[in-house]
Amino acid sequence: MQTSRLHLIATVVVTCAALTVAGCAAASIPADGRAGARAGRTTVSVGPPSGESAEVGGHTVSTADGYAADGAPMSEIADTPAIANLDADLRHAVARAAEAAAADGVEVRINSGWRSRAYQQALLDQGVEEHGSLEEARRWVNTPDRSTHVQGRAVDVGAIDAAAWMQEHGRQFGLCQTYENESWHYELATTAGGECPPMRRDSSAG
Repeated sequence: MQTSRLHLIATVVVTCAALTVAGCAAASIPADGRAGARAGRTTVSVGPPSGESAEVGGHTVSTADGYAADGAPMSEIADTPAIANLDADLRHAVARAAEAAAADGVEVRINSGWRSRAYQQALLDQGVEEHGSLEEARRWVNTPDRSTHVQGRAVDVGAIDAAAWMQEHGRQFGLCQTYENESWHYELATTAGGECPPMRRDSSAG
């Protein structure tokens, strides 16, 4: 477990610069969109649903796109599109996992759930601008056609201790980390207590 936590922390440190634009890191979005990202201006943390919209990658997104579901307990955002539009089995598995984690003293928070195609495209466009190419951006942000967030089949969890807990216990609920470089991204990829499939290197692989 100690080795797993150290590996997880190292992964987060190495990738922290990419997280501000990653498709699975919609937690921190520049207040004024792309210009803010370039200038290094203050970012705003997306809290529980407020009905507000934001400029992301040159696009306007809102709660209807799954925007305002960042960093909140699932129980607080259960009625938002980001959670309500998830696959029902995934939603149930995540809720059970969060309850079990809480019993272990770990709070699992939802950083992102379902996203509209428009929101996913906005994150990809922002990623291309920040990383300099579509090829590099695709390591962190999937296309709307391939994103499991758009399909309602993925959630991103936080914080570090929650991701570490999920790495160790997630498969008990059928939840698996599916990308090697995204310790926060989980999908219902096996049966409860089953074996998780091999992870893909990043989102460009599928």
